[in-house]
Amino acid sequence: MVTKEETERLISFMDLLHKFQQVERVYYAPDLIRKENDVEHSYLLAMACWYLVDFLKLDLSISKIMQYALVHDMVEIYAGDSYVFDTEAQLTKHDREKKAQEQLAHEIPEFPSMHKTIADYELQTDPESIFVRAVDKILPVITNYLQGGIIWKELGISLAQITELKRRTTEKSPPIHEIVEHLIEKLQHDPIKFFGNKTEN
Repeated sequence: MVTKEETERLISFMDLLHKFQQVERVYYAPDLIRKENDVEHSYLLAMACWYLVDFLKLDLSISKIMQYALVHDMVEIYAGDSYVFDTEAQLTKHDREKKAQEQLAHEIPEFPSMHKTIADYELQTDPESIFVRAVDKILPVITNYLQGGIIWKELGISLAQITELKRRTTEKSPPIHEIVEHLIEKLQHDPIKFFGNKTEN
């Protein structure tokens, strides 16, 4: 029998997910008016990972990948999104996310498998977590490609910066690293379209 207290805990968890939905990312949603939120991003990441594992016939656990993708940014409920080119935010990112992870564990103690998944993802010791992180690094490139580089131009990000960052952050996942090279090649075909006049650092 499900108790009233257990139902209350479900309500509390859903409230937490609604907070997750309120975390705004740097990138635009498809309408180019509002910004994408963390719940949307996590769903897109999960689907992209699932698609790639199936399409490329990768020998990886879909179950683990789905779990990693769904929780990979949960700490941002309390730590906030740290844009990769925001130097100041990157300096405090680790400490903020560690405290957020502890807060989540304190608030939702009845969900130990979620907390273990968050911790395991941060360790990056299995092929599934490495794959998910690599796919996470290419989604913004694909989004910006589809949106004509709107955020790159707004924030003054260069092709050289994207090239260096994405090659470095996907090198542990060979298939995703190969995709990065294809994406860079596409961007190089029309750098003005995606970066305006800022193609170098």
